[in-house]
This record gives sequence, structure tokens and C-alpha cells, in this order.
Amino acid sequence: MNEELREYLWDGEVVRWSGRSAPVPLLSQRERGKILVRWAITLVCISTLLGIYSTGSGALSGKFAALVTLVAALVIAMPWLERWSVMGMKYFVTDRRAILLTRDKSVYYMELDEVDDVKRVCLQPEADALVMGSAIFEDADRQPRFRACNPKTDLQSAEGQDRAAGLVFYGLRDAEFVEALLRRSASDERAEAI
Repeated sequence: MNEELREYLWDGEVVRWSGRSAPVPLLSQRERGKILVRWAITLVCISTLLGIYSTGSGALSGKFAALVTLVAALVIAMPWLERWSVMGMKYFVTDRRAILLTRDKSVYYMELDEVDDVKRVCLQPEADALVMGSAIFEDADRQPRFRACNPKTDLQSAEGQDRAAGLVFYGLRDAEFVEALLRRSASDERAEAI
């Protein structure tokens, strides 16, 4: 078992499956159009802002130019940061929870009896994203990589920020198996609660 996970397991909790994201391209078929449009809009906006500002005031302020350039650089770098983040994620399904362990050792989880639905999203021919929790289905359809990097949590919850209302396991080669395991485990958990 993964030693990193041991400290996060509850007493008696048993790991049934573990996995990682498969290598995913930066500009996958699903993400390519959105990323290229975002980059193009960013470049047009930065050019327009800098052009308007420099012609309107006569001289371009170094601070303003640096700020606009920094914001544009962050927007352009975001796909690389998301890919880097996703490639460092580890996923686990135990007898009680679905757990996501991030590259920086943050842990997010959903108890299996709270997984109201599971959906598989095709990313590329050899890997899928597995979306848990209908609260994020629409979000995960539009931007699965972003949602994988940013699990939906209730920041006001007394139970802690590690408890998620929705998780995405991104880039799974065995998504069909994990989906079946989650559905079976969630239904077993609900049956035991009755």
C-alpha cells in the first residue's frame, strides 16, 4: 500500500484500488480548442490594452506593462500547470471512500455513500476521467482537467476542506473497472446504512 496514504486512512479502512493519471498531452483533442482560443483571446487583450494605454497616455508605464504581462503569462501558463498537477495525482478507492492525493500531499475525499452518481468522460483513446458526484457533472464535462485540479469542496463546512462534494480522477486507463467498483461499493454502503 502507498505509504503516503497510510496516515490519512481511517481505522480499519482497506484500499481496494489505487492508480495514477496516465500521461496526458498538453493539447489533448478535448482541450486543444479551448486552450488555443484562451491563448488567442489573451494575446489580443494584452495587445489591445497595451496599445490603448500607450497611445492614450503618451508613455507606457513600466508597472502597468509588467502587471498586464504577468496576468497574460499566468493565463497562458495555466494549461501547463494543470497538466503538471494532474500528472502528480494519486487516486484511491477504499471500502469507505474515494480519495485524491495531490502532488503537494493535499487530500480530498468523498465517502462512498455520498457518491450519488459516477460518470465517465472520454479524454483520449486510452484514458478517461471519472467524475464522482452529480454536483460537478456539468463542470467536469466542460473542463475536466481544471475540475480534477480543483475538487469541489464546501469552504464553510465544519467537516473540513478535505471533504469534497465532487471529485475527478483524471486520465485513468482502467476507468471502466473503477467506475464499476465505485458503483458497487456505493450501493453496498447505502444498503448497509438502511
